[in-house]
Amino acid sequence: MTQFRATALGAIAAAALVAGFAPAGQAAEFFKDKTLTLWVGGGVSGGVNAYGRVFARNVTRHLPGNPDYVARNLPGAGGVGAVITLNTRGKRDGTHFGTWAQGAITEPVMRPNKKFNYDMRKFIWIGSLNSSVQTCYVRSDTGINNVQDARDRKVKMAGTGARSASTQRTMILNAAIGTRFVPILGYRGSGGAHLAIERGEVAGRCSSYDALVVGNPHWIKEKYIKFILQMGFEKHPDIPNVPRARDLVINDTGRKIIEFMNLPLAISNAFALPPGTDSARVKEWRTAWTKTLADPKFIAEAKKRRMAISPRNGDEVAAIMRDIYATPPAVVKAAAKALKAEKGRCNPKVSKKCRGKRKKKKKK
Repeated sequence: MTQFRATALGAIAAAALVAGFAPAGQAAEFFKDKTLTLWVGGGVSGGVNAYGRVFARNVTRHLPGNPDYVARNLPGAGGVGAVITLNTRGKRDGTHFGTWAQGAITEPVMRPNKKFNYDMRKFIWIGSLNSSVQTCYVRSDTGINNVQDARDRKVKMAGTGARSASTQRTMILNAAIGTRFVPILGYRGSGGAHLAIERGEVAGRCSSYDALVVGNPHWIKEKYIKFILQMGFEKHPDIPNVPRARDLVINDTGRKIIEFMNLPLAISNAFALPPGTDSARVKEWRTAWTKTLADPKFIAEAKKRRMAISPRNGDEVAAIMRDIYATPPAVVKAAAKALKAEKGRCNPKVSKKCRGKRKKKKKK
């Protein structure tokens, strides 16, 4: 299941040899005895956290001075909290970096406002670890066998926040291919959403296939779940017979929305430094990125944890961010309209916010 692109890693290894001759000097003095802070836009049970921590504990060996690191998880809102924190409070000296889910990337493009006024193009990108394929799956005993079944009847799907990637996917798919997914919100991270599936509160979820391989491989092996569709530029090699959303669109607008939402998938598990980070530190980080990807210890750990690795460097990530922001306004507007069409239902059993809203309604 773990994918390593041989040609990419070969180029990385060669670059690492060249980078190895760069003088450490002042860089070693700066990072020595420092503790890095990784802001994680996801819960401790999710794929963003898993990829983030594996990278963080390996990259520190390749930063001059071998600093320690701590991870700060800010789950909910699709990772937006981690983005805002890194953007507003992140230190610009190279000691703060972040990673988050795709929902936080498209949020300021589709729904710009005073709260979400960050610009992804201004972050300093270190690189991304893989190209993701998002899948929608249901428990095998639900009677939902394919997309047509999900068009014919309502299907409850687990979500976390209204801005999370899993929630956004279900809403976008309803508009683009005519499914009748009903996102049930309020679950705390992937762990909470997966428990909801096991308890029968919801039928399934839309999420990253690679994250599922890392977190719940037994679901796939034991055929506990059934995949009914996938989103991405290419089909995942593990599930070649599962149809792609772009091949199921009901009109041209739907196709364009799917293509727009696919863009962040090409840079999954990306890592960024805050805007304005010292240029010398940026260079050291990018050198460390290259060395980490070629490090046998990192490769071995990723394989052991079934992590798919198909990396892009910082310049490539930045280029895709520019493409996202260059999406025609009409397409962005259509995608934003799809997200407003159905806000999702709150689950008062798991969400304090939901319980608060229900109490207010009763008082009225």
